[in-house]
Amino acid sequence: LPGTICDEAALTFSSIALAVDSIKAVWDELHEFNICNPALVHIPTLVIVGAQDPYVSWEAQRELFDRLGTEDKTMCILPGCDHAAHILKARKMFVRGVAGFLLRKDVFL
Repeated sequence: LPGTICDEAALTFSSIALAVDSIKAVWDELHEFNICNPALVHIPTLVIVGAQDPYVSWEAQRELFDRLGTEDKTMCILPGCDHAAHILKARKMFVRGVAGFLLRKDVFL
């Protein structure tokens, strides 16, 4: 969305992302994700949400979280962040959320 990330950062991110994983979602075909069934996920799951995400509604994110098939789940809401929090000013907050989830003391491996 215009104004959420500068053109240079967006191009850099997309170039790196495609170099790492050349398979990406086609924005015109997002309905294909409708076949995903969160109830089939039975592994520890972290859902990170940008509180100002213009792409995915809060209701959709909450429904995904609620429908996950695991009890070991955490939702991390990044205040003031949009969909690309991991590459913008909030990247440290994003990393802390991921690290906190991975380093939980109550996890049995």
